[in-house]
Amino acid sequence: MGTIMAHALLKQGKRVAVWNRSPAKAAALVAAGAHLCDSAEAALVASPATIFVLLDDHATHEVLGMPGVMHALANRTIVDYTTNAQDEGLALQGLVNRAGGDYVKGMIVAYPRNVGHRESHSIHTGDREAFEQNRALLEGLAGHTVFLPWDEALAFATVLHAHAFAAMVAFFEAVGAGERFGLPVSKTARLLLDTSRFFVADALEEATRRLETQDFAGNQARLDVHAHAFAHIAQSLQVQGAWTPVFDAVCQVVQRAESMGYGDQDIVAATQVFACEKDAKE
Repeated sequence: MGTIMAHALLKQGKRVAVWNRSPAKAAALVAAGAHLCDSAEAALVASPATIFVLLDDHATHEVLGMPGVMHALANRTIVDYTTNAQDEGLALQGLVNRAGGDYVKGMIVAYPRNVGHRESHSIHTGDREAFEQNRALLEGLAGHTVFLPWDEALAFATVLHAHAFAAMVAFFEAVGAGERFGLPVSKTARLLLDTSRFFVADALEEATRRLETQDFAGNQARLDVHAHAFAHIAQSLQVQGAWTPVFDAVCQVVQRAESMGYGDQDIVAATQVFACEKDAKE
């Protein structure tokens, strides 16, 4: 990921200094125009902002413990894309701040191939002023970025990825189920992608509007109508012997929402099922 980030910045005409614990790994970046530093300290001194992409929190502390590094943190901003836990990130922020530097924790919401893409998104937290000062640089890694307080950033990243990967698995499930009906996998995948672009995006846009306004009037997509239709879809899938645990769960959620009295409201009222489950556990 660090190599791809450096390449993205180089392609944008940025001057990039790099350092790697295994110098040979930086050869391609040097060939692309990057300046290879001979130490972590030299890399920090080379720029007011330094991007960290290391294996884990332990590796980060190893680098911070190298000769001259802590001293070089003064008046520098560390943007850390290393995967770590919230308590580890907060501890690093405190360490960098005590050394006179700023700490920004970053998360790229994209696979490596889309680092630097103007439609990619990223989430940042830590020192807000340092983030704002380096916003233009960070938007070079992901065209859309948002800054949130620590608790919100980690919470949002968690639910975002839960949503995104659930959607991916639902897609895989649908493609596999299509094969049970005799549909070619590649054709089904393309048809699902093309057909879903507007339909799903519009549904989520409408759901967001309703949640923001608390308008659950059943004038477009009543929950009980969905529950009835879902039963027929589930039956057709079962007849073909398709294994559809994701859609089965969808049916259970809608049935539960209907039993709770939301049948005459828009399907987005199903959100209340999960809110009620939380309240019940508390």
